[in-house]
Amino acid sequence: MERDLTLKEPLGESKEKLWSNIIDSINDIWPSIQVIFEHIVLIRLITEAIEKVKIELGNRPRDATRLIQFLNSKNKYQL
Repeated sequence: MERDLTLKEPLGESKEKLWSNIIDSINDIWPSIQVIFEHIVLIRLITEAIEKVKIELGNRPRDATRLIQFLNSKNKYQL
């Protein structure tokens, strides 16, 4: 009877349900989080490539514009 009055079991069940719901929520959104991380990596790579091109082309804006147009016209498989 003393055990019933301390509410240990109902609180334990509530904790389990709460953690179960949290884990389910994380599992539901995890694929989206992975895609976001992949995009972050791609953005970093693209930014680095752009900086390299800027350094290599220096003060040649026409060449830079043509190169950017060329790169924008291709998909990742064509590059």
